[in-house]
Amino acid sequence: MKPKRLIVVRYRMDRNKWEVDRQNPPGSNPARSRTLFDGEEAALAYAAELAPRLGMTAPPVRDQNMTLGQAFTRFFEAKARKRSLAEDRRMARHLMDHFGRATPLRALTSSKIAGYREQRLKAGSVRRKDAHGRPAPLSAASVNRPLALLRTLLRMANREWEVLPRLPVVTLEREPQGRVRWLEPDEEARLVDACTRSQNRDLRDIVTIALETGLRQGELMGLTWERVDFSRGVLRLERTKSGRRREVPMRDSVYRVLAARPEPQQGRIFRGAFPRGAWEHALTEAGIEGLTFHDTRHHFASWFVMQGGKLQALQEILGHRSLAMTQRYAHLSPDHLRREMLATERRAILEPNVGTRQPAGDEDALQVLDSSDERRGSSVVEQLIRNQ
Repeated sequence: MKPKRLIVVRYRMDRNKWEVDRQNPPGSNPARSRTLFDGEEAALAYAAELAPRLGMTAPPVRDQNMTLGQAFTRFFEAKARKRSLAEDRRMARHLMDHFGRATPLRALTSSKIAGYREQRLKAGSVRRKDAHGRPAPLSAASVNRPLALLRTLLRMANREWEVLPRLPVVTLEREPQGRVRWLEPDEEARLVDACTRSQNRDLRDIVTIALETGLRQGELMGLTWERVDFSRGVLRLERTKSGRRREVPMRDSVYRVLAARPEPQQGRIFRGAFPRGAWEHALTEAGIEGLTFHDTRHHFASWFVMQGGKLQALQEILGHRSLAMTQRYAHLSPDHLRREMLATERRAILEPNVGTRQPAGDEDALQVLDSSDERRGSSVVEQLIRNQ
């Protein structure tokens, strides 16, 4: 027979409170009592105080039947300062709709999670269409993001909350290397022109700043006037994805766009949400396909490198944690690998005489050719093979 748990600490989602459920001494009425607390720490402190009275030496038992909904409520309390909280909440609602809000965490087995992943791989995108107008398959990233959130939640339940005795396997899809998309000069001109003709008055300024600074969408839309330093010509970013402050120098086009913005220049520069509808309409008007707003960041970085900018400087401007993240643009440099190839080129090569027959006993006679001589459109190795 399973022993009764004398004290259980659990979160009551229906009351948004923490509950201490305890068994009273034999003969008491009622046999069990429940006390509610606003926070977990107060509930655990009360449970620890009760434990000696009930003859308990082990710490209070945490609820082993925590549901997915209760787990996400506790998760978001612990992650209240996370910058991507809104997106995490959206994915959490999606996961609870699929698995069930009242489903115990212990019921989320590896096979159930694998079934969810397989179902997502077969699903179609709501927004993206293929060449025939049908929903395009979900990308590996779209499949992985909810799975990664679920994996983080289950790890906390197992390692920190101690309410999940066994951690199920969560397998993520292999994601291809991120693409690098930039605009050709004629595309950029068409896009800026379409944004200028847009009914949204902010769109042209938003796109111009994005193309000339490489700011992320969240950084740009959250930029305030107090972070614009006209005297030094920099944008001072406080809340970034990497969590580190950084300064982005303003090019002349950015300086002029901001200086021409209407008064009062207080608070956020661009009020409201990002104008996605106006952005997508401008892309259609400009005849540009396969471009996301985040690609404006790739556009800035790509042309920065192609114009001879240094990767170390680009790393600081983009706010990358490591140079490895910036290396994706290295191949666009006009000097990429070229100098290394020239530096390691052999100054002379050995090749048998071409077009002459070697006398017997003199098969080792070789002719020294300068590497600058014409290769006749073929490699040295190919010439050696032909002359054998």
